[in-house]
Amino acid sequence: MGMQDQQKPTVHMPTQRVISLLEALADTEHGLTLTQLAQCIGSSKGTISPILETLQQHDFVRRDKLSGRYELGRGLYLFSEGFRTQDPLMAQAQACMRQVVDACAEICQLGILSHTEVLYIAKVDSREPIQIISRVGSRMPARKTALGKALLSQCKREEVVALFAGELCTEPFDMDAFLEELQKVRQGAIARDIGEINPQLHCYAVPVTFAGRVDCAMSVSLPAFRDTPEKHQQVESELRKAVAKLEQFMDETHECFCP
Repeated sequence: MGMQDQQKPTVHMPTQRVISLLEALADTEHGLTLTQLAQCIGSSKGTISPILETLQQHDFVRRDKLSGRYELGRGLYLFSEGFRTQDPLMAQAQACMRQVVDACAEICQLGILSHTEVLYIAKVDSREPIQIISRVGSRMPARKTALGKALLSQCKREEVVALFAGELCTEPFDMDAFLEELQKVRQGAIARDIGEINPQLHCYAVPVTFAGRVDCAMSVSLPAFRDTPEKHQQVESELRKAVAKLEQFMDETHECFCP
C-alpha cells in the first residue's frame, strides 16, 4: 500500500448521512419534510427514514405532527450545553464574553468563518431587551456583518475577490469599498456593521488571533439609539480587553476553534 492510500481519509457513509441530516436541519429555521431532506443530502427517502426515526427516539430530531416537517430536537441542546461546560476553551470564551456584557450591558457573540458566512458559535445575552436575528448555530453573510469583516481581515485581496466572485453576479456590491474596509480592520480599526443587517442595529467586532492568523472574532450588538460616542468607546475598549484575555488563554493552552 502506497503513502497516498495510507493518507486517504475513510468516510463511513451511514455515519455521514446522519451528520448530513443534522447539518441540513441546522441550516433551516422552519424544518424540512422527508422529501426535502432526501433531496438535500442526495439520498432516498427509504434510506433516511429509519435514520430519522432513530434520531427521534433519542430526541435528537422531532417531527411536527401537523406539517410533517422534521426539526432538531432537545437532545442536541443538551449535548451543546455539555460541550460549553466541559470544553475549556469555550468556557474561557464565555467567561470573557460575560465580562463584556457585564460592563456594556449589550449582547456579545463569537463567530468563525464558514466560506462566505459567519457561523455563530457562542452568545451571551444582556439584561437589556434587544432582538437580533443571529443565534448559536445560525449563519449570516460575512460581508454584511462586523464579525465577518473581522474574520475576513486576514485574507489577501485576491482571496476575498475569489471568495465572493459568485455573489458579485447575484447581488452586486462595491468590492473596492469592501476591500478598503477590510484593510482598515487589518491595520487595527474595529470592524463594524452600521445597519447593514438590521437598520436599527449596530455591531462592532474584533478578530481573535492564534498562531499568527485570525481564528475567530468577538462582537457586541446594540440598538442604534444606544450607540453614542461614549458607548462606542466603552464597547471597543471592553471587546479588546476580552479578546486579549482569550488570545492569551489560547496561546498558553495551544487550543483554538479552527485548527
